[in-house]
Amino acid sequence: INPKIIITFGNQVSSIILNKKIAVSENRKKYHELNVQDKTYKVYPVYYPVGNGIFNIDKAIEDIRWIIDKELTNR
Repeated sequence: INPKIIITFGNQVSSIILNKKIAVSENRKKYHELNVQDKTYKVYPVYYPVGNGIFNIDKAIEDIRWIIDKELTNR
């Protein structure tokens, strides 16, 4: 697998994957670089859109659409 980007959902998962404390509210539409076996990946933290995160589902959808437009389309 060689993803172009990685999206992490929620503060906890983002913090674990990036090995540093992440607050999604402060990192919306920003990426962090993650190095794994000589490869660098862009990691975008996004609000967790289920459970109590349902209150942030609009922000999660907005951010995912923004990431798709920025990273995966030729616009």
